[in-house]
Amino acid sequence: MPVINGFSLNGCASGQFLINNYHQALKILDTEEMLQASMNEHGISDPSVFTTWLKEEKEYLEGLLTEPPAETLEMDYYEALVKLRTCQ
Repeated sequence: MPVINGFSLNGCASGQFLINNYHQALKILDTEEMLQASMNEHGISDPSVFTTWLKEEKEYLEGLLTEPPAETLEMDYYEALVKLRTCQ
């Protein structure tokens, strides 16, 4: 699994989802002018806040030892529905 800004996404079940979103965000924020306008709109004066947010997100994701029970249950339910449909 790739590393984004020094943060490894190994062991993260939704790592590919995050990587895809990250790359999409880079394309959207392709120019400095667009980024600056968005930062001004949201009251962000210093781009270093993005690094802080990435560090906080990394800490949060590393704190997840397992998938949240609700997500696991939802996935189990979805898989059961798929199996039921193939049986019909």
